[in-house]
Order: sequence, then structure tokens, then C-alpha cells
Amino acid sequence: MRNTRGVLAAAVMATALTGSLVTALPATAAAPTTEERWNEIQSLVGPVKGRWTNQSHSGSVNSTMPDTALLGNGDVGVTSGGGDGYKTFHISKGDFWTAAPSPSLVALGSVTITPDTTVTASNLALGAAATSSSNHPAFPAGRAVGGAWAAGYEGWVSEVGKPQWLRLDLGSAKTFRRYILRHDAAARPGETANTSKNWTLEASTDGTAWTTIDTVANNTLATTDRTFPEVTARYLRLNLTEPTQGTTPDSINNPRARIGQFELYDVEGPTAPTGPFLEEQDIVKGDVDTSMVINGTPVTMRTFMGADSNLVVTSITSRGTAPVRLRAQTAVGAQGGRNMPVATGVSGDTQWATRSTPSGGAWVSRASLATRVIGGTRIGAPSGGRTTFELAPGETVDIVTAVTGGGANTPDPGPAAIDLAAAQTASSVDALYAEHLDWWKEYWLRSYVDLDDDVLERFYYSSLYFLGSSLREGKTASGLYGIWATSDYPLWGGDMHMNYNWQANYYGVYSSNRPELALPYFDLVTDYLPRARERARTDLRDVKADYVDRRFPSGGMPSGVLFPVGIGPFGSTVGDIYHQQVVNSLFAVTQYLSYWEYTQDEEWLRRTGYPFMKEVAAFFENWLERDEATGQYFSMGGPHEGTWGKNSSADLGILKHLLTTLEEASTRLGLDADRRWTWGKILRNLPPAPTTVHNGKTVYALGEPGTLVGLPAIRPGDNTVNLEFIHPGDQIGIGSPEVERQTAIDTITAMNAWGQDNSFPKVYTQAARVGYPAQTIIDRLKQQIVNRSVANLRIADGYHGLEKAGAIEALNNMLLQSWNGLVQVFPVWPAGKSGAFHDLREKGGLVVSAKRTGDAVEYITVKSEQGGKFEIKNPWTGTKVDVSGDNGTVSNVGAGKATLRVVAEKGATYTFTPAR
Repeated sequence: MRNTRGVLAAAVMATALTGSLVTALPATAAAPTTEERWNEIQSLVGPVKGRWTNQSHSGSVNSTMPDTALLGNGDVGVTSGGGDGYKTFHISKGDFWTAAPSPSLVALGSVTITPDTTVTASNLALGAAATSSSNHPAFPAGRAVGGAWAAGYEGWVSEVGKPQWLRLDLGSAKTFRRYILRHDAAARPGETANTSKNWTLEASTDGTAWTTIDTVANNTLATTDRTFPEVTARYLRLNLTEPTQGTTPDSINNPRARIGQFELYDVEGPTAPTGPFLEEQDIVKGDVDTSMVINGTPVTMRTFMGADSNLVVTSITSRGTAPVRLRAQTAVGAQGGRNMPVATGVSGDTQWATRSTPSGGAWVSRASLATRVIGGTRIGAPSGGRTTFELAPGETVDIVTAVTGGGANTPDPGPAAIDLAAAQTASSVDALYAEHLDWWKEYWLRSYVDLDDDVLERFYYSSLYFLGSSLREGKTASGLYGIWATSDYPLWGGDMHMNYNWQANYYGVYSSNRPELALPYFDLVTDYLPRARERARTDLRDVKADYVDRRFPSGGMPSGVLFPVGIGPFGSTVGDIYHQQVVNSLFAVTQYLSYWEYTQDEEWLRRTGYPFMKEVAAFFENWLERDEATGQYFSMGGPHEGTWGKNSSADLGILKHLLTTLEEASTRLGLDADRRWTWGKILRNLPPAPTTVHNGKTVYALGEPGTLVGLPAIRPGDNTVNLEFIHPGDQIGIGSPEVERQTAIDTITAMNAWGQDNSFPKVYTQAARVGYPAQTIIDRLKQQIVNRSVANLRIADGYHGLEKAGAIEALNNMLLQSWNGLVQVFPVWPAGKSGAFHDLREKGGLVVSAKRTGDAVEYITVKSEQGGKFEIKNPWTGTKVDVSGDNGTVSNVGAGKATLRVVAEKGATYTFTPAR
């Protein structure tokens, strides 16, 4: 097992390690310049794009993570949607959560760009005699043709039941070729569940013989505008076979037909889209680029999200030869969404809408959208959430939407949204876009890799894009599905699952040299701490009552923290269960351990990391039992949900990692010497990871065999929980004894869990950490990428979302690892395979770059952010090595040395190359 001296101890003891100690004098660098790096990044990341050639936008609205193009700035999420001839951008806000009936991330609203459907011809259905299959007493059939339609208007409403029909007598035979249906959501945007879904329209000259003139299936539009070959008839009958969307309990159990207005015209409607469609998610720039035909005119769109301001901008340019009239419509709510309070209005040339979560819970959240059209020729004043404008050939119009509010018990955010939108001009939009491009350039320059494999790079860079879009310092941490909510009913409320899922979002951010992305995680956990403390004192019986009653008669313990499965922002609880597990606090602390180890930020450790680590340890100081005969400590808990056993391997591994770090950190900070002794005593008396025998080989078990209730010691094909002591527990690594690594390799082979949904962010990293055959890791990972990637390049299954990005840690670890302070470049990389990485981060506050061509390493550079000794495994044994530093040079380090060691100045960078 890993020895108890971790990163801190390794740095202190570096002078005792084998090798040549280097003290730097003046020199040169072999690594590429910033300009060269940016050019290389563009060549690597630029081709990685989501690409769509049809307008179905499948998967844009779902209960997990959308499958279409995504934008985000860590606070506001934008999801591409729409349909034939129109474009929708769904907008969500990461801190717009409802508390009632239970905490959940919910959708905010959308901006839709459509053809102008204003009709100047006479409405032939106006005042027609209307009858229906049934009607609510207050909403008879005649209301559908009365001409009184406006925002909030309810027209004909049937009784409960389906199918339903609406019949019109025009009074005499009339010729027509177009009809418009304004469904309930057209007047009441929050009522999308009541939008008509399936129907036929029939015509008759005598009211007896009927001919079907149009059939519609799977409609989701609030307003339907249909053109067909010219018809002459006196009677029309609308047969609604599915009068609702069937997306809410009420629309399923109490379906009613609702038609706000039925209009009929003898003019053609908007020209159907006949040209090509192409949309690309350009991740290197953070844009969504669209080419399509709207109302017969080709247009291009560039949509982006302000990097540091909550402004969503779509710039539309006409590529046509004649003016085209378009509409920008802003609405709040979601398709099939919850019934929530809504307010809408117009302020000058800005249309706005506010959505509020229901009262009755711990808080009410309010968020607003405000949209302005900059440029073009406005047609009339904005009204009904719509702005109509004319776009001349070659002209560009900016549709700018400000997003404000969110949070708990926020005051009315509408005025702030209106002011933000009203302040924008064409020049401010240009400046906003330049700032946006600068942000993404700096983001990509943080680190990058050349994996010599397009499939791996597509996964790697798209994952980093999702992380950069959904996580920002100072914003609310995103949960299972990032910040993209297109439904009011995400699975598990879109919560922060504490038994690995939420933590997996962050697995790759430290080694990818983006540790700041984890800062929102610590803020959210801190908000929950008062409840976690209270749960340890009062809620312990809910873990496993019979066990707790025996050991803790009061039902709690005096100190420590206890986390349920699901938490949310503002200190909320979403999944109020434990599954007989106490590991959730340990999973929570893994990210604190990683942040400290990779950054060596002592101020953060003292202020944030160390206090939380102590509270997690306090729980286990109380929870652990001790075998008086052997002096060994042991833990009871559930390795898997709903199971029970002794010495869960995940619990043991992460606890050892925690106690090791606490010993070292308390020494460094000069704190808690008395507790340090206790932590050390427990640490040195915890058992090794449990093993069992499977198919004649020793493998790592889920818990101590013979004590497990509800599961066998190993479950091939299942989630690799039995290897979480390796990652994120850090108890075996690339420098561990061969026998331990071989047992881990045999366990990975026996598990064969490469495609298991929960294992995706775990098993590849676990394999890389122990030196599993590199080509096999790559082959298995590529198989999953190819088989499970959707159009926006995310890895999809029916339950998970952002956590899949955690597998980038595996690729980083194949390129760079350290164990007990010894850094290795390309430690698990196939023989003969080229590769490079620039500014990956390694434990000890090191930032490392290296390049390999075939089997030959060309250079290694190491920046030591905190200074002190570091050690690198020498890839050039038998050759003298030049070491150049930005503060000096030493040439011709002795050949044959196994390790290269430097006493680094704080912030200095050192380059290692084979002597020429």
C-alpha cells in the first residue's frame, strides 16, 4: 500500500533520493513560445466541433444533459433548439432552483427567431359559427373565432377527454390555403403542456362529406402556421386526437383541447425552408454558428455567451437578395414545465419576462430575461413578447438578451435585466465578443495535449469545453447535468450526488491545470456544513438503525459531518437518504485533498481545506471500531447502495488519504499536534484493502469477504467501487510495489467494466494509475467514445451527464503521474506512440510540459509554483542531460542517473533536454 509519507513528506525528504541534485545557473528553453502554443491549440482544438445538418434538434429538451450545441459562462447556460425554419435558444441559470415541492434546478426560458407571420389579409374564420365536441361552460367554441385573442387569452376549452373536435361554418363557400392555430401557450407561455400535439383538418362543401386537407403529428409549437394547396369549402373540422403534449400529470390525466384562436386566409404563409442547414458548436471560440433559411431567405447566425456578463447574443446576417421580416420572441417557462408565476412586459424597445419559483419552500427564486434588437428596421413596437424587424440584404442585426436574478429570495430582477439590455449598442456587442474570445483563448492556453489520436482529442477537448462553460469561480456549482436546464423535471432534481457522481465532474480539473474550476464546489459544500453537522448529531439512525442503536444510543455523535446522497445550493437537501453508506463525506473531501496536493496553496489550506478535512476525520474518529485483540481499526458501512459490510475498500482508501494529508498539513500549519497523534495512530492501524480470489487470481474486494450482506466480494461488469481506494483514494499508484499493481491490474481485467455507466469516470483512471497496458486503455476508451458520443460530443447514457468529463483524468495520467514526489512523463503510453502535453499540473504545485516523438522524449519543462525540491524520473538514462532554468543553467548532468532533481526557486521554470 501507499506509504504514509505523501506529497509534503516527499518534498522534505528529496535530498535523500537517488540521483543528481541540480542547482540552476543561466539558459534557454526548448518548449514552444506562447504564439506557437496558441497556433498549435487552434490546430488541435479547432477541428473539434459538434455538427448538425438537420433542424430536428433532437435531445435539446430532456431531463438530463442536452444533446445539442451548448454555451455557458458558469452562471447562464444556453442550449440550441428550434425546428424547420425557426431557431430557439433555451436559456437557464445555474442558481435558478425551486424549493417547492422539493429542491430542483428548473428552466428559465428561451429566445426564438421566427419568420414574421403578420397577416394583412382578411381572416375568413372570424365570426364563423363554431360548434365543438364539448366545451367548458366558460370557454365555448365561439371564443376560438371571436377575434379577441391577446396575451393571457383562453379561447375554446373542451371538457376532459379525447379526442375532441372543433367545427366551423363559414356561412358560404370560401377559398383558402392557409390556417393558423394559436394554442394555449401562445397566449399563456407557461402552459406548454396544453399545446395541441396531433390533429387533422378536414373540409366539406355540404357538412356531410369530409376531405382531409392537413395532418399534423408531434407538434410542439405554440403557434402553428400551415399552408396547403388551395381549397374551396364552407365547413372545416379540426379533429384533435392528442389535444395536449402529455408531459405533465394534469395533461395526461385531464386532457382538454385548448385553441386560443383559429384563423383562415387566402394567402400563403411563410416560405418553407428549402435551403441547406448547418450548425456547428465551435469550442475553441465558444460560439454556435448557424446557416439556415428563414422565410425563404438564407441567413447566418453567430451566437455566444458573454464571458463575464450575463448577455446572450445572436448576430444574424442576411445572405439574401431581398429584405426579410423576422421576429425575436422572448418567453419564460419550459415545454411541459411546472406552473410558476410569470410576469411579462415591454420597456421602450426592450421586451422582458420574469419567472418565479413557487412559494411554500425554503426560498423563492426569481430570474428575468430582457431582449433588445440592435440594428435592422423595427416594424412597430414590441408587444406580446415579440419584436418584429426587417433585415436588409447583407445587413447584420444583434439580438441581445440580458439574464438576471437567480439565487434564494432574490428581489425582482426585471429592472436589472432591462437596464443591462438597454445599455447595449453595436459597439458594446463587438467589445463583448472580443472579451469572450479572449476568455476562451486564455482558457485553452491553461494546458493542452497532443494525443496523436483524433477520437481521443475529440473527447478530451469537448469535455474541457463543457467544464469551462459550466464552472466559474464565484458562481453556483453545477450539479449532475451542468447548468443546462431545458426541463423543469431533471432526474434527481439535477442535484449534487454525493456518492461519487458530483465529485467526478472535477476529477480532471486539477491535472488539466484548471484548479480554479473547483472553487464553486467548496463554496456549495460550505453552505451545507451546518446541516451536515446537525445530521451527524441527530440523523445517524437513518444510516442503519440497528447498528447505530448499539453504538450510539443517542442517535448521533458529538462531532463530525454526515452528508446524504443528494444536496443542492443554499444549504438544501435533495436526496434525503443514505443507502446505509457513510462514505459521502469522504467523497466530498477528495476534492479538497486534490486541490491542496496539486496547488500547494497554503492560504487556501489554512482557510478552507484543513478545517473541512478535520470535520470529516472527526466523524470517522467516532465511527470507527477497534479490535482490542489486534489494535486494528475497522469501519462498517455500505460498499454499494443498500448493502452492508466491514471495511469497504472505498471508505478505507479515502480515509487513509485524508489522514495522511491531515498529519502532514497539521505539521506544516503548526496546528493540532494532539489530534495529529490520533490521526497517525488510526492511520497506521487501518487494514490494507481487502482482497478475495476470483478465477484463481487474487483481486481487490468490495469489502472484507465473509462480512458483506447483499452483495458478493466482487461484481464483474459492475461499477468499480472496489478500486476507488486507488482513485480517488490514492492508495496505489504508478510507483507502488509491483505485487499491488498486478493485483489491481488483475482486478480491472476481472471487472471488465469499461462500458459500465457509473464506471466511465473511474475505471480508465484507475487503470492508468496502476500501469494497465496502455494500448488496452486507449482501445477500450475509444470504443466507448465512438459508440456513445452524441452530436455535441458528450458521452451519453440515460442517467448521467457532466460526470463523464471526469475521464480526462485518465488521459492526463497516461501522460503524467507522480508517486511519493517522483514525477514521470509518459508513464503509461503505448510504445512507439508520439504525444505531447503542455502545462499539465502535477502534485506538489508543479506545472509540467513534455514532448515525445515515437519513443524519444524531446524535452521536459517544470515550473515550480511554490519552490523547493522536485524529482523527475530520467527518460534519458545513459545520456547526459542539460538543465536550463529561467534563472540559470546547469549542463551535462551525469549520464546514467535514474532521477533528475532540482532545488527550485519559487515560480521558476526548468527545462530538461538530452545533451547534444
